[in-house]
Amino acid sequence: MVGGTALRNTAREEAAQLLADDSMVIACGAAPVLYRWRARRDGGPAHSGSHRQAVETYAGIAFGSPDDEKEADHVQGYVAELLWNRLVQERTRCRDGRRLVRSHSVKADPLEPGGDGLVIYKDVQGRLVFRLWEIKKHSSVSALSATINRASKQMAERGHEYLAKMVGPETLDTSSGLANLYGDMVELWFDRSDRVGVGVSVGTSDKHLPKQPLSFGSIHHHFPAFVEPSQREGIVVAVPDFVGFADRVKEIVWSGL
Repeated sequence: MVGGTALRNTAREEAAQLLADDSMVIACGAAPVLYRWRARRDGGPAHSGSHRQAVETYAGIAFGSPDDEKEADHVQGYVAELLWNRLVQERTRCRDGRRLVRSHSVKADPLEPGGDGLVIYKDVQGRLVFRLWEIKKHSSVSALSATINRASKQMAERGHEYLAKMVGPETLDTSSGLANLYGDMVELWFDRSDRVGVGVSVGTSDKHLPKQPLSFGSIHHHFPAFVEPSQREGIVVAVPDFVGFADRVKEIVWSGL
C-alpha cells in the first residue's frame, strides 16, 4: 500500500495534531500528566514546579525539548512509527478477510532496542495469526528499495529475538485468550508457519514515492517461505515534505510543555 501524497493544508495539520496526541498517549497512558499536557497545548496556563517537570519528562522521551532536542533522524523515525501505529489500528479488516484482534503500540522511546510492531488478527478460518513489522523512515538520496531491503534483512536476522522480547510477559495474562498464541509465537516464527507474516512500513516524502512493485521485492527475497501474498505486506506513507511534517508533530508536542 502506498499513500500520503494528498496530505496537504488542513488535512496535514489534522494528521500532525493526531499523531502528536497519539505520541503522548503512548508515553503517558491515562496518567494525569496527559491531561495537563493537552490543556497547555490547547492554550491553557503554563505548568509550574513538578507538573512542568513531569510533562517535560514524558514529552522528552521521543522528542526531547527546545533546550535539549533529539536528533532529527530520531524524530523522523518516530513519526514514521506513529503513522504506522495509526494506520494499522484503523485497518480493522484486511483484504484477505483477517480481522484485527490486537495491535501492539509502538514504543514510547524509538531508540529502545527490539521489535517495532506486532499485530494479531483472526483469519477467515477463525485462527489467530500474527504479523511482525519493521518500521523505517527514508529521507536519503539512496533508493527507497534499499531502506525496505535493510528492514527486511533486519527482521529475517533478528525477528525471533524481537518476538521473544515482546511476547514473553504477555503470556502471564490469560484473560485475553491470547496467552497460548504468545507462548507459541517464536516457534511459529522458526517454522515459518502460515499463521505468521511480516511487514515493512516506511515514512518518507512524496518525492521518494516507489515507482514499481519491485521496490518491495526484498521482502519476498528474505522470506521466501511465506508463500501467501497476505504474509508479506508493505506500506509506504509518502507525504509532501516528510521532514517538515515530522518537525510539525514535534512542535505540537512541545506546545504542551
